Amino acid sequence: MVPQATNHAPERKTRRERRIEILAERRRIKHIMKKLRPVTFDNNTVTEAGNFQFLARFKELIGLDALIEDHFHLKQKANCVYPASKLVDHLLDCALLGHTRFSHMKALQSDPGYQIVTGIERFPDESTFRGFLSKLSWNHLIQLVALNRDLLAHKGRTGEKRLVWIDIDDTVITLFGEQEGATNGYNPRYHGRPSYKIRVAFIAGSGELIHLQLNPGNTNGMKDLLSFVKEVKAMLPPEWIIEGIRADCGFADDAVMAYAEERGWQYIFKLPKKATVKKAIAYLEQHPAFWETLSEKQEDITFATEDDRWAAADIPILLTNWEKVRRCVIYREAHETERTTDDQLTMALTTYYSFQAIVTNADLKPLPLLRSYNKRANIENRIDELKEGYAVEQNSQHSLLRNLLFSWIKAIAYNVMVWFKQTLMPESLKRCEVQTIRRSVIRVPGNVVGSDRYQHIRLAPNPTLAGIVETIQYKLRAFAERFVPIQQMA
Repeated sequence: MVPQATNHAPERKTRRERRIEILAERRRIKHIMKKLRPVTFDNNTVTEAGNFQFLARFKELIGLDALIEDHFHLKQKANCVYPASKLVDHLLDCALLGHTRFSHMKALQSDPGYQIVTGIERFPDESTFRGFLSKLSWNHLIQLVALNRDLLAHKGRTGEKRLVWIDIDDTVITLFGEQEGATNGYNPRYHGRPSYKIRVAFIAGSGELIHLQLNPGNTNGMKDLLSFVKEVKAMLPPEWIIEGIRADCGFADDAVMAYAEERGWQYIFKLPKKATVKKAIAYLEQHPAFWETLSEKQEDITFATEDDRWAAADIPILLTNWEKVRRCVIYREAHETERTTDDQLTMALTTYYSFQAIVTNADLKPLPLLRSYNKRANIENRIDELKEGYAVEQNSQHSLLRNLLFSWIKAIAYNVMVWFKQTLMPESLKRCEVQTIRRSVIRVPGNVVGSDRYQHIRLAPNPTLAGIVETIQYKLRAFAERFVPIQQMA
C-alpha cells in the first residue's frame, strides 16, 4: 500500500488576525522611531582625540616647531594662508593620529576640539597638502633629513652617552598605480607587481629611525650600501656611539665590513647559502668533530641550551667578491620528522638538518653571537609599525620625490612618537606600537570645556585610562622641570 503524500500548507489566517498583526508591527516600528533622537551640529568643543593635548604639549616642550622653522624653508606668496613650516607640522599631526591618506586628513577640519588644543583657527584641506608637496624639491628632502637628524640630536643631549647597534633591513612596497621609479623585483606577496624597496636603519633596542631610502623594487641589497652606512653615521647624535651593525642576508658587503673594521665597529651579517657557504657546510658534515653543541657557562657550570638540537662550527671563509678571509659561524639545527616503515605498521623518526651562516668580527662565542643576531629580528616589528601605523607603504603620488618626502615626514612623526612613549608612557605601554597608543590613549573622543586657565578635557568614565593619564601628567611635569630648552642646547 503506497502512503499518500501530505501537503503541509500553512493555515490561512483570518482577516481579523492579519489586521491585529499589522497593527502590532506598526506599534513596534513606532516605538523604535520614538527612540530616535534629533541630531544637531552645534558642538564646537568636541574632538576625536581627547588626549592629543599631551602630544601637543610634548611637541612644544621639545621645541619641534622651532626645529621645523629652522630647517624647512619654502618661498611662498605674500598672501599664503599656511606657512610651509605649519603645513609640515600639520602633516606630522596627521601621521601621529593615523590620518595618513589625504582624503582622511579633512577629518581634522571638522574637529574644533583639536583646533582649540593646538591653537589654530582652521585646518588645511586635502588640495592644500597635495599642492604643497608638488612644490617641494630635492633640496627640501635634504631639509627634512636634517630635521630628523637634529631631532635625534636633541634627544641625544637629554641623556647620557651610550653605545648603540644599528640594525639595517629593507622591505618591499607594492604599488598600485603609475608611480615614477617603480620596477618589477622580488615580491613575495604580489608576484609581478611593480614596487619600491625601502631601506631603513634603526637603533637596536630603543627603536629610533635613523635613515630611510626609497629605491626601485629591483634594487640589490648591497647597492650603495656603503654610502648608506656612511650617511647613517653622519646622522647619529654625538652621544650615540656605534658599537656594531647587524643585517640579514644580502647585506654582507665587503666594502661595508672593511669600513666597519677600520672604525673598530663590530658587524654581524647573515650569509646567503650560496656556493661557497654550501661547500663549507659540506666540508663540516664530512668532519663531524668540528661541530659543537651550543652551551653556556653559568657559575662555573656548563649547561646545554634548551635542547641539543643546535650545534655550531667556526670556519674561515672567503667569498668570491671579498678581498680577505673572515670568520664565519655556521649553525646546524636538527629536526625530527616521522615516517612510516616499509611494513606500514610502525613509525620511525628521521632527523634532517637546516643550516644558517653568520659572518662576523665580534669576539663572541657561537651562542651569544646567535642571540645577538636574533635581536635583530625586532626590526621586522619596527618595519611593520612604519607600514601599518604610519602607512609608509602607501605611495599614491606619481612622483618618486613626493613619495619620498611624505615618507620622511612620516619617519619624523615615528621618531616623535618613540620619544613620547619612552618619556611619558607607563611601563606597560612603552613597547606598544602606535596603533595601540592611538586606540587606548590618544584617540579617545572628548570635549574641550572651560576657557583660559580653567580649560580642560572631559572624557567618558574609564578607570584604566584615568590611571594612564595620571601617569602621563606626572611624567610630563617631571620632564618639563628637568628639560633644557633647545635654544640653550644649540
